[in-house]
Amino acid sequence: MIAALLMVAQIAPAPAEPKPVATTIAAIRANPKKFDGQVVRLHGYVNSCIMSGCSIQERRVKAAGGPGESLSIAPDPKFDAVVAPLTPTYVEFDARLDARCLVDVCVGRTPVLNVVRLRGVVSAEPPEIED
Repeated sequence: MIAALLMVAQIAPAPAEPKPVATTIAAIRANPKKFDGQVVRLHGYVNSCIMSGCSIQERRVKAAGGPGESLSIAPDPKFDAVVAPLTPTYVEFDARLDARCLVDVCVGRTPVLNVVRLRGVVSAEPPEIED
């Protein structure tokens, strides 16, 4: 009996990752509870990404009108290693939203967006070519 249950458990398909909800930074800021716990698809600029702060913003920091609204990206060594050397850069990613720090006050690098999948990175400047 137990062996049969273990076999069924091994062949049962893993639950599919939910399809991301395409949205905007402004829409999340306007109604964070609506997106809480969901995987969202966002695009925008990461103008700076350091240990103490990393966020996605609507525009480049030097854009007319400034960078616009932003959302904090949770610490993630893989994401930071890819994106930080390319900043400022345009990105598209899927992330699970945690609205706690949008509703309440949090300090430090808040875990609002936990990146699930980095879909694209476009550096504003080409990387230096080493000889």
